[in-house]
Amino acid sequence: MRRSAVALVTPVALGVLAGCATMIRGTEQQVSINTIPVGAQVQLSNGMSCTSPCTLTVPRNQSLAMTITREGCAPQTASMIPALAGAGVILGGLIDYGTGAVYDLQPNPLTVTLICRDTLSAR
Repeated sequence: MRRSAVALVTPVALGVLAGCATMIRGTEQQVSINTIPVGAQVQLSNGMSCTSPCTLTVPRNQSLAMTITREGCAPQTASMIPALAGAGVILGGLIDYGTGAVYDLQPNPLTVTLICRDTLSAR
């Protein structure tokens, strides 16, 4: 009787724990984008955009390329890439790799220093 109870409980417990990071961390995260100087337009590869400084909620498992522009400054490009997160790896199972819950986009926060005409004339 004891063996059959363990045989039933083990698959159920593994099934519940398999998606643990998905339940705890979620499949999206907030990313912060800062620029020096502030007020730059940020266009992300996923179609989202904002004016810096800004915080957006994006999927954890998708790389983001961005173009940052501001009048009087040279355009800049930057990216955030998924990296395995410590807690996600410990809590995660195969389901979590599929949902992306084991990843964190890095660097976060992202800070980009723009090269502006005002900066160049000060040199």
